[in-house]
Amino acid sequence: MPELKIAVVLGSTRPGRRGKDVAGWVAAHAQGRAGVTYELVDLLDFPLPHLDEALPASLGRYQNPHTLEWAAKIAEYDGFIFVTPEYNHSIPGVLKNAIDYLQAEWHNKAAAIVGYGSVGAARAAEHLRGIL
Repeated sequence: MPELKIAVVLGSTRPGRRGKDVAGWVAAHAQGRAGVTYELVDLLDFPLPHLDEALPASLGRYQNPHTLEWAAKIAEYDGFIFVTPEYNHSIPGVLKNAIDYLQAEWHNKAAAIVGYGSVGAARAAEHLRGIL
């Protein structure tokens, strides 16, 4: 079986965020599994404007360079570990926006959720599960 490639998606871009520390901890602890590589995907490195594609993501006909770059990046992975804080009882808008940009690139891939913050980000994790 070929080696799996898993993205640790850092779902916050807020100044002063703690997510980078949490995502680093997740990646470091996950590295012990044989046959899997983990890579941090920081949404700060993919500055997506509020969804601006003219066509729905379900058509897969992306037109904007930032969308094409984002789609190519996400298509590389076999699965995802989403690291999210809880903002206003849900996930950060930047994470929801990044997910909404694409469709097929997320399909049939495993996903895990790591929440941090008040009450362990339980409400954010619950919302993200439904979104995914």
